[in-house]
Amino acid sequence: MAISTYFSIEQMRKRNRAKEAQRYQPDYTLLDETVVELEKLFGIAARKTDATRLYELLSRIKQAERRFPNLPFGTVVAHIDAYKKTTLPDDFTRKLTTTKLSADTLLDLSRQQGATITAALAAIAAVQAEIDRRTT
Repeated sequence: MAISTYFSIEQMRKRNRAKEAQRYQPDYTLLDETVVELEKLFGIAARKTDATRLYELLSRIKQAERRFPNLPFGTVVAHIDAYKKTTLPDDFTRKLTTTKLSADTLLDLSRQQGATITAALAAIAAVQAEIDRRTT
């Protein structure tokens, strides 16, 4: 009797974890897509137009944050918002030639982009690790 009760409880736990995993799956996949996009941007000095897809993903991450406020999606949002502030203006080459923008400023923005991407990737890994912890 005790063994059958144990297996029944264990089956219920497995079912609950499977249901939980299904609830989190779209957002887990969204974070995977965001990682791919961030890695594309990592090697370039991105302009605002280069990051259009990232901003679309950011909107969806904000929705995930509202759905699951107990997961640290907010840190991902904060890092991507910080990245938005470091993107180069679309007409930066014109501004550079007319000296409205110095080369040092552009290099600094590019370095900041790399740092914020690294921080965003770490935040995404933390969210995915938490989802994994809850569903396994």
